[in-house]
Amino acid sequence: MEKEEALRKIESLRKIDCHTHIINEKIRSEYFGRVKNRYALVMEFPDFLMKSGLEHECSQTVRGDDRLFICPYIDLRSDIGARLSELEPRLESDKIVGLKVYLSYQKGRADEEKLFPAYEFAAKHRLSVTFHTGLCSLVLPSDNDLEGSSAVHIGRAAELYPEVNFIAAHMDDPEFDRCMDVVASHKNIYTDISGAYETGTSYGANVDAAIDLFKSATDKHPECFRQMLYGTDFCPPISLGQLDEYDYSLYRMFPSETWEDICWGNALRAFPRLGDYLK
Repeated sequence: MEKEEALRKIESLRKIDCHTHIINEKIRSEYFGRVKNRYALVMEFPDFLMKSGLEHECSQTVRGDDRLFICPYIDLRSDIGARLSELEPRLESDKIVGLKVYLSYQKGRADEEKLFPAYEFAAKHRLSVTFHTGLCSLVLPSDNDLEGSSAVHIGRAAELYPEVNFIAAHMDDPEFDRCMDVVASHKNIYTDISGAYETGTSYGANVDAAIDLFKSATDKHPECFRQMLYGTDFCPPISLGQLDEYDYSLYRMFPSETWEDICWGNALRAFPRLGDYLK
């Protein structure tokens, strides 16, 4: 399939964008003004990551749009039990399909006992748990605990909680090979390359070179296409306004017969509660 034909095909596919930060109406309008035939999961920002002046109406924005679903944050520095009690009565009204843990940004590991109540909560309510892994945004405050966010620790958590699906977002950048090795050995771990092309990064400056790195890792485990998710990390106020690059990455990295799974089917398996809304 020629490049232009392939990109038109990818553009036409229905998609579930499994990683965005559509946290207010302005961002929502821009996103859906640029894409079609798409649903999106919104990763809620905790207060410590919010840039001054960035309007934050996450729950309200999601509740008002049938195309959006939310993964509320878990703050490692706060009372996790209290947070879960706060979220439980909002599961249906807020269309909660998962939880988001900002490793790297906050010092901690996926296999720490203090997170176990969150995993038990996830198992009870068919939620998935998404982790930030690897390098952080150039513009957000961070503990830069890259070792703590390693996919290896996510693997250990996945073994302890086999009934929960875990998402190692950003493919443990730059430890792509390590991440794919972990994904290959754990059927309840998924990953993506969301956020790869942030303005100001080397990946953003040379998309093809970045794709070569990602593809080198995914090619070692071709069977893992069923654990790859389509995600963009869309949030223009923090230099994450890239969209077309992810269609192009899909074209470059995976054969055409896998595209529908990566764009749609994998998300429904990774996030079981999504199936209550989408088929």
